[in-house]
Formats: sequence, C-alpha cells, structure tokens
Amino acid sequence: MKKLFVISSLTVLGVLSSMGQGSINANPGSSVGVYVMVQDPAVNGGAATKIGTTATSAGFVGVGGGQVSISMYVLPVGATLQQLESSTPLATVLNSASGLGAGTFNIGSSYSLTTANVAGWNGSSALDIIFSGTGTGYFGWSAEAVGLTAATGINTPTPVFGTTAGLVNSFVLTPVPEPSTIVLGGLGAAALLAFRRRK
Repeated sequence: MKKLFVISSLTVLGVLSSMGQGSINANPGSSVGVYVMVQDPAVNGGAATKIGTTATSAGFVGVGGGQVSISMYVLPVGATLQQLESSTPLATVLNSASGLGAGTFNIGSSYSLTTANVAGWNGSSALDIIFSGTGTGYFGWSAEAVGLTAATGINTPTPVFGTTAGLVNSFVLTPVPEPSTIVLGGLGAAALLAFRRRK
C-alpha cells in the first residue's frame, strides 16, 4: 500500500512539474528571416543594417559582433507593453561574435520557462514576449510575440521569431538621444510653458 502511495505521489509531482514549465526557441537566424537591425539617419544613408559585422562595415560603432546586449521579457498573455517593459528580464545575452551570425543572438536554442520565473503564469497558458537590445548609443524594443504557448514534454520548442503572425518579426535599434539633447528639449518645453502663462 505504501509503495502504491509513493508511486502515485511521484506521478502527480511529475504532472505538476510538467505543467509548471515549458520551453521556447529564442534563437533567431537567417532561416526565419529575422535579424536584429540598427538604423541611424546619420550613418549609411539611414538604411537599416544588420548588427554585427555588416553594421561595422557600414560605419556603425558599438553594434558589432558581440557588442549588443539582448534581454528577453516574458509575461502571461494579455500583458501590456508597459508591463512587459517594466518586468524583470528572464535572460540577457550578447549578439553572436561570429561574422555571418553576428546579426543574431541565442538565448538558449530552447529556453526553459517555469512558473517560478514568469509571474502569474500557470505553466500552460499563452505568453507574450518582447526583447530589448542596446549597443553603444543605440537602443530598441522588438515587436511583441503575442499568445505563444511554451512547449512541454517531448514537443518541439515554440519558436518566437519568424514572419508568421504573433511572432517577433522586427527588431531595430535606433540612436539614443544624448543627455544634452534631452536637457535642451526640457528647457524648450519649460520656456514654452512660461511664455503661455505670461499670456
């Protein structure tokens, strides 16, 4: 009887643990047609260019191979962009340092998600996922992957990147305004307010 109880308990624990975790494929590449890009009106005629070797060759600085930090944010489906962007990233890596692959990154070819690290996730419901990236002077958020369900058991990990609806299909870094530009903008706004009050 005791043996039967122990076996039953282990079976229940196994089911619960499988419900509490899953995996996704967070490894973009040429096969899915999605790279991390960088765009700057002052560089390369303003054309969007792959980070890494291609960006360096085009005249960009600080977004070459192994120079862009990528973070992944995940919350249950229905989360707002503001909630996603203010959540704690689940993983952070650098883009690939290799020549041809330097426009991509790999947060584990199948990154495991658990109920412990995704707030409010029950292990089987859908997830919304975004990424942020930053190089020297450049920053950007990816498009949002909407309503993805992490794979469990022997299932193939759910892909995050691609051209299919619901997946991340764009990721462009743009120049971060210099502090002096932000200060000047603030001063201009304050001057306008003061001028309107005088009227």
